[in-house]
Amino acid sequence: MSPAQHHHRRELISGLCALAAFLDSHPQVPVPRYGPVRVSVHTNYDTDASTEAEAITEVGRIAALLGTTPIAENGHHVAGITFGSVRYEAVLITQAAIERRAARDSYRDAIALDEIEGA
Repeated sequence: MSPAQHHHRRELISGLCALAAFLDSHPQVPVPRYGPVRVSVHTNYDTDASTEAEAITEVGRIAALLGTTPIAENGHHVAGITFGSVRYEAVLITQAAIERRAARDSYRDAIALDEIEGA
């Protein structure tokens, strides 16, 4: 781990601890009611992986460190662990999955929802 990565890691951990202490001492401040709060590591950006294959391998490596099994579904590779309502996860979305989503979204303007709602 480089000195810059180590520094960023320490800042993140310090910030999370400070947030927890703040919320604990300010019970009037609302917190999310539904679903977990996520800390997501995107292995194609947040690690040293330089290819998609390396980023997928990195999800598997992180899964082993977490003591869990990675899940691969529809081009989404995820490994995570939950601490109460906080979830840490490593994620890689393949380029093919991103392109499939973009292709589906390209039809978005072909549907006029106002016409459907007015029926």
